[in-house]
Amino acid sequence: MGSDIKHGLLSNVLRSELRLVSLFLALIIYALWGSPTPDKPSIIELLVGVSVVGAIGLASFPKSVLFLKNQTNFRWELSGKILLIYGLVVPVVIALLKDVELTHIIRDLIGFFFLCLPLFFTSLMTKHRNDEQVYKTLLNGVIIIGITFPLRVLFPNFVIFNQSGELLYLANSPLVLFTALLFLGYGLYFIYTGLSIKNMTQSLLAFFVVFITCSAMFVDVQRATFGAVIVSLIILGLIGFVKSPLKVIIPSIIIITLGTVLSGYWVGLSADMAQKTSMVGLNMRFHEVQAIWNAMGSDVLNILFGLGWGAQYNSPAVGGLNVTFSHSLLSYMFLKTGLVGLSITLVYLFFVFEKSARLYLIDPVKGNAVIWALIIPIMLYASYKSFDFGLLLVLIILLAKKREPLLDE
Repeated sequence: MGSDIKHGLLSNVLRSELRLVSLFLALIIYALWGSPTPDKPSIIELLVGVSVVGAIGLASFPKSVLFLKNQTNFRWELSGKILLIYGLVVPVVIALLKDVELTHIIRDLIGFFFLCLPLFFTSLMTKHRNDEQVYKTLLNGVIIIGITFPLRVLFPNFVIFNQSGELLYLANSPLVLFTALLFLGYGLYFIYTGLSIKNMTQSLLAFFVVFITCSAMFVDVQRATFGAVIVSLIILGLIGFVKSPLKVIIPSIIIITLGTVLSGYWVGLSADMAQKTSMVGLNMRFHEVQAIWNAMGSDVLNILFGLGWGAQYNSPAVGGLNVTFSHSLLSYMFLKTGLVGLSITLVYLFFVFEKSARLYLIDPVKGNAVIWALIIPIMLYASYKSFDFGLLLVLIILLAKKREPLLDE
């Protein structure tokens, strides 16, 4: 009897370890060769997909969708399950009735699964014997992606990356912004705690990561991410000032010095952003919402339940082309799933955002990083349809569950 119990425990531990290995493998493959929104999925996407399924575990899929007896659901999980069931039924039926092209339906469904990704990882997050391993595996993998994607942007011809000719939008990844803001906070924190050689070295390394990630983001002159970096710098500085005004003096001097040394770079970047703003304004975001509303027509059913997965409309944000996406998750869900689907999505996102806000109060560095990486795709960029956004949501759930301080103090 005792040997059977030990064998069962050993088997469960082994399965959990293999799932973690499979998760980390998926993240590494994705970091080196993957694309957030590939035009033509290849063997790379297949390998990432198989590895992700291995990390989730086939037995976990029914638990992610069904409301099982004696199963406790958190609020984010309950709303997520309702959203998942709704998204797998209503927009699919509408799309099939409208005879939408199957490839468009599938692409939208894949993006929708990423939105619901935390549901599928619930088993791994809650039943693994060592939550620390799950946390470290995901966080380290996310950081690797957040650093590797910018390197692929800055050094596209480096032999190991084997870049394709298509536009990869790597710098748009929310994980790149998350990594930039996380290491910005780390860099400030290290010099905030003292000017030892160790702290200065760690701070310089952290700021080097910030430079790499920001350089890649600024290749495409991403105004929102630039604003997030500046606002984060100010807010984190103010938090440090409130806690200990004297400790902020040295970091402020260092930041001002670095800013002065790189003044030519900032002037050039500001000019590029001003030029982009004069040319495209707010990238027709409000006009895009209006175009989506017009696509709905005056049909009440369309407004309530949407046009279904794969639905297209003429977007003024991309020169009037017929596209299947919008630059905001909210307007996208309204187009595809209607007011009903949008309402469920907002409830789900509210509980995720609530966890981010609570994390901010406990750990401002990580909280600041996840909040900006969460808000910008929801409001401004179409990166919400990527694997990156799903990983960010899983990370938020894990971080909120862990609630650890920044460092052992």
